[in-house]
Amino acid sequence: MPMMLTHDTSIDYDVHGDGPFLLLINGLGFGRWAWFKQIPTLSRHFRTITFDIRGEHSLSHGVADLCAEVVALLDHLGVEKTHVLGTSLGGFVAQKLALERPDLVDGLVLVCTSYGAREPQPMSFQALGKMLGGGSLNPESAARQGLEGATSDSYRAEHPEEFDLILRWRLADSSSLSDYYQQMMAGTSFDAAFAVRNITSPTLVIHGDQDFYMPVANAAALAEAIPDARLRVLDGAGHLVFIEQAEEVNEEIISFLEPHERKPSWRRPVEQKTKKLIRQAGETSGKVFSGFKLRDPQEPDGTRESQAAQEAPEKERPTPGKLTGWLFQRPFRFASAWTRKLRDRLSR
Repeated sequence: MPMMLTHDTSIDYDVHGDGPFLLLINGLGFGRWAWFKQIPTLSRHFRTITFDIRGEHSLSHGVADLCAEVVALLDHLGVEKTHVLGTSLGGFVAQKLALERPDLVDGLVLVCTSYGAREPQPMSFQALGKMLGGGSLNPESAARQGLEGATSDSYRAEHPEEFDLILRWRLADSSSLSDYYQQMMAGTSFDAAFAVRNITSPTLVIHGDQDFYMPVANAAALAEAIPDARLRVLDGAGHLVFIEQAEEVNEEIISFLEPHERKPSWRRPVEQKTKKLIRQAGETSGKVFSGFKLRDPQEPDGTRESQAAQEAPEKERPTPGKLTGWLFQRPFRFASAWTRKLRDRLSR
């Protein structure tokens, strides 16, 4: 289990699989164990990064401090570009990262989350009380109550053993009350209602229609606010939609992110150089390659040139665009003539 240290925290992390990077950001109170249904599938398509932040001494800047820890981790791993998937509070961090460091974020997947404080349908007081384990007499009862509010009735009825397993993991890997409180307050103060319109990464929003902690109306508003975002709502799923309907969620993630994989890095300098040369030529001639014409392979040599000569008026002064074209054509004409002469000599 690798670990990195920042000035006041430790970050435990794991990297699974191969391919384009995919960073998974946990929700409030959940460790990287929560991705137990994602890692086996997603790691066959992506190099997945999961992590836990331990011992935050202060989150005075709220979600921005959590985002800074994520940037530090990516820098530590040498990751220059990654897909990002965030759930709940992790979705807030993912949005902040896409806004503050768009150079790091390729595709963006936001699961069971919203754009924060101005969301159209806030959590009800009943749901908030359940999430905090209100009235519970011990940690196990509080955790059970919180997980019951995060899952649908049908899921708990059909998967009681899995629900108990999640409860045990939640108790074994729970954050301190101080850390939990700080993260909760950071989420409460997050507000990106107007900022998300500036997200430039291709974005997929996934939500369950029975999410009581983050009502589905907030997902619709989030997808509407982010330019060209895609919304996928899964029927019968609660807040832990990525666990309850993992197969459908994983399929959505893979089919969405794979078309947005980056081009191989070796192509980028060539493309940039080509664009630069075209731009410079355009600035010089006033018209990009306006006089440059390629010969049709079906035509004999000189066909286009002789036809152009017949159609052109006599003593026409060359325009800057035609001059540029002539300069580009002349080396090709010389090379073609030299090749024909060399071929003739060798055939003798």
